[in-house]
Amino acid sequence: MYSRLVKTFFLLILFTTPLTSNAQKVALVLSGGGAKGIAHAGVLKALEENNIPIDYVVGTSMGSIVGGFYAAGYSPDQIKALSLSQDLQDWVDGVIDEKYKYSFHKKLPDPSWLTVKLNFDSAFDSSIDPSFDKDYVLNINLAERFQHASYVCNGNYDSLFVPFRAIASNIFMEKQEVLDSGVLYESIRSSMAIPLLYRPVRVDGELLFDGGIYNNFPVSPARTEFNPDVIIGVNVGSKVLDEYPKNDDEKLIAESILFFMLNKGDPSKLDSTDVFIDINLTDYSTMGFNKAKEIYEIGYQTAIDQIEEIKGKINRRVDPAILKERRVEFLNRPMRHYFDTVQIEGFNPKASQYISNVFDKDNSFDFEQTKRAYYRLIDNDYFINVFPSYSRGDRYAFQLKGHPNPRLKAKIGGSLTSRNISYMYLGMDFKRLTRILEEYELKLFAGPFYESVYFKNRITFPGKKPFSLGPTVTINHRDYLNLADYLLGEPDLTILDRVDRKMGLFFGFPLNRKVGLSMEASYILNKDKFSNEQQINTNENFDELKLEGVRLEARAYHNGFNYPQFATKGSKFEFAINQFFIESNYLPGSTSIIASPVEKENNTWYAIKIATENYYPLGNKFSFGTTVEAQFSNQPALGTTKSTIINFTGFYPLQDSKTLMLENFRARQFLAVGIKNVWSPMKNLQFRLEGYAFNPIEEITGESGEIPNFERKWLNPSFAATSGIVYHSFIGPIGLHVNYYDDYQHEWGVLLHVGYLLFNPHSLE
Repeated sequence: MYSRLVKTFFLLILFTTPLTSNAQKVALVLSGGGAKGIAHAGVLKALEENNIPIDYVVGTSMGSIVGGFYAAGYSPDQIKALSLSQDLQDWVDGVIDEKYKYSFHKKLPDPSWLTVKLNFDSAFDSSIDPSFDKDYVLNINLAERFQHASYVCNGNYDSLFVPFRAIASNIFMEKQEVLDSGVLYESIRSSMAIPLLYRPVRVDGELLFDGGIYNNFPVSPARTEFNPDVIIGVNVGSKVLDEYPKNDDEKLIAESILFFMLNKGDPSKLDSTDVFIDINLTDYSTMGFNKAKEIYEIGYQTAIDQIEEIKGKINRRVDPAILKERRVEFLNRPMRHYFDTVQIEGFNPKASQYISNVFDKDNSFDFEQTKRAYYRLIDNDYFINVFPSYSRGDRYAFQLKGHPNPRLKAKIGGSLTSRNISYMYLGMDFKRLTRILEEYELKLFAGPFYESVYFKNRITFPGKKPFSLGPTVTINHRDYLNLADYLLGEPDLTILDRVDRKMGLFFGFPLNRKVGLSMEASYILNKDKFSNEQQINTNENFDELKLEGVRLEARAYHNGFNYPQFATKGSKFEFAINQFFIESNYLPGSTSIIASPVEKENNTWYAIKIATENYYPLGNKFSFGTTVEAQFSNQPALGTTKSTIINFTGFYPLQDSKTLMLENFRARQFLAVGIKNVWSPMKNLQFRLEGYAFNPIEEITGESGEIPNFERKWLNPSFAATSGIVYHSFIGPIGLHVNYYDDYQHEWGVLLHVGYLLFNPHSLE
């Protein structure tokens, strides 16, 4: 009896041992779906909480990102923290962390609505660049997060914490690509290269796009690659519909148009032994990363609701302690934390030298140093399309891949307003890289109030301390007469026509990461035609003031706003010292008290100006802004009181201030302050309430047509305020504002506008 029990015991061991060694293998398949893919992180959390094994992972698009993080050793809690962080939202939006922002190459903002980018090859054949130029932040951060896993697996995805496959699409060969080796970050990034949103990635010499184009729910590749016993298929995208969605067709149409090129999830590819987790996210957008927490919770709860089904089909369990030990062992595998060199691909030797000079090639550098150099490079948008990566060989190299073709940007835009200050805008921006970077910029404005031509040629010399130089030309024409208000029906009767011209040569270099220093010598030629009266007389002979001479300027500047106008975060700073050598020629008109022309005068004066503007977050939806601006100048009288005032430096607190001749907000010496309250109940929507005080430190006396005098007056403030609503659309802001100025001629106003109200600065300002 005893021997029979022993034999039975050993037989049980004999038969159960193969079962243990061949226990159920489970593959997790994660679909694409944009921001909806954050739900995958919730599913991972639910599976690990219940000790469900995950032996393989296959993902498409956002599924490849979440699955790739898991395969790279990240825990579900770490993936959750990243998914719900502001970091992920910033990566997608192309928002650079404040500590990596550089200002040296930042240009004056323009009011463009549409930008068409063209690349030119060596034969000067052109091609349209379809990228939206927003993936540069995403690229470098994904490269950093996957650096360890990419290094320790040495290009073999079966050697990751969990064997992994990413699905991409080869649109030229019209097929899916199952990526099982290479640089992990490149494979994941190519799997989410959504056409028209993100650039394709060149892998093994071929451009690959989002895997969802040919297979958004990669069940078949999981079965072919790993032959698992059970597949857990998680779908967050749309499904192949069995019938027409009569009640939801209008709700789904916008998303269907945006992702019309992506395949839908097809659950019929799963067997009865598999698990299908279909997460209902029809109320959420594929770009709704701001709803990450809600999406995550829905993914988690959906998996929990099906956990008994999952346990019924998968009887194997994973010991949490053993899983943690495996993860720690993988994450502790040694790697090189320093790059030995920089490799430039796709550029000729001269262009490669320009790029590599941004990096410290003489010493090893870690990823933090790499990021700083990378952001310093792409501070000039010519390099935004340079793709970062790394390679492990005899030397561990940081790679930058791109092409040196000349690039042209054509921009179309303008501003449409409820006053007669609308204008159209055309801009051209051409760049060419050799051993130096040549940039040519042209801006054209045309409207009843404002016309302008702006040209700048900037030549940048590379190095650890780069510098730029080149010529600039600005011609502005402003006609303040009869600018009708279509909402209020009240015309602006400021009789003033201004032309200012400036031709200069500048030299600039960065003082530090945020602040740039420029010096410019300019020739100025201006003419103002105006009346000293408010009533229009067709027989009237207007006064004229002509200014001609030289301006020398030294300027330190920084601009880190998130929007050119109506910012909600960031800071702006300017400190300028100017010296003027100007000949003035005043010709009196019929409204001048002065009877005969004033002899030409040679005037010399200086102006010192400092301006700072900052926004401070008060929670997620509120921000508080402050403005301080001050100037001290000894600018002399230029003709009459009127002509002197209009040539003072102006303070422009509100969105339409530069379209009004606000005499109470102009002075040669002043202090101005302002506060801004911004409430953003949802992304891109703002309610703004702003107030300002402008205090000239002296008073100019004398009738409008007389020669003026200056009297010191320390306290004489004027106030301005605005209340409005602004929506930042894809063509710029759409706003409705009620404005108040402490000015007898322009006290109250209502402004409706579409687009930015931006102008080139006056030659004296």
